[in-house]
Amino acid sequence: MIDGPSDPVVRQNGRAIWRGVRNRCPACGKGQLFRAYLKPAETCAACGEDFSSIQAEDGPSWLTILLLGPILVALTFLLIASGVPSVLLMPILGIPIIGVVLLALPRVKGGFIGALWSLDIRSGGQAP
Repeated sequence: MIDGPSDPVVRQNGRAIWRGVRNRCPACGKGQLFRAYLKPAETCAACGEDFSSIQAEDGPSWLTILLLGPILVALTFLLIASGVPSVLLMPILGIPIIGVVLLALPRVKGGFIGALWSLDIRSGGQAP
C-alpha cells in the first residue's frame, strides 16, 4: 500500500491559482496574499499558512510579458499600418501599455504563487 502525502491540506491547482489571482490566500481563500503592491505576506492572517518560503522570483514578470506581449505587439503593428505617425505611437501606446502591465502583474504574481503553493514548491526550487 502506498502512503499518501503527509500534508492534510488538499491542494487543488485551479482553485489555488484562482485564489492567488484574486489576491487571496491559496489555502483558505480568505486572507490577503499581498501586504503591499507586489510584496507577499509572510503568513495568511486568516488560516496561518506560511508563504515565506515561496519565492516567485522572475516567473511572474516573464509570464506577464508572455501573456501581454503578443497582444501589445499586434496592436502596435495595427497602429503603424493604419498610418499613425511613429512620433505619436509612444504617447498613444506607452501610457496604456504601462497601465495594463501594472494592473496585470499583481494578478499574475498571485496566480503564480498559488500555483507554487498548490505544487508545494518552496524556495530553492525543491519540494520539502
